[in-house]
Amino acid sequence: MINMILAVLALYLVQLFTPAIVRFSQIGLNRYVGSRDDLPSLPQAGQRAERALSNLKESLFLFLPLAILVIVQGHEVDALVGAEVFLAARVIYVISYILAVPWLRSIVWVAGFVGLIMMALPLFG
Repeated sequence: MINMILAVLALYLVQLFTPAIVRFSQIGLNRYVGSRDDLPSLPQAGQRAERALSNLKESLFLFLPLAILVIVQGHEVDALVGAEVFLAARVIYVISYILAVPWLRSIVWVAGFVGLIMMALPLFG
């Protein structure tokens, strides 16, 4: 489970820097290292990346406590598949969101939520 926590946090870091990379390619180095007071709006892909990051932040408040609880309670093996489902869904989610793939984003969001439920179930049984 520790590896899953680290993998989800690595995904968070990738998503954290994605809008910045889009912004950098949009405005260049000189403006990027400046005050950035009057920036243009991010392109649509950058805006989607920001929204996907915001959604991941919300999900982390569920994933991380669940992961810690299953470690503390000794249910790592039972909850591991749920964590794997969550991670795989989140990777597909961010890609499908940035690329604006119809339906897929919503379907994999639900799959990620199911992964969280799968993680929580061993805590009740």
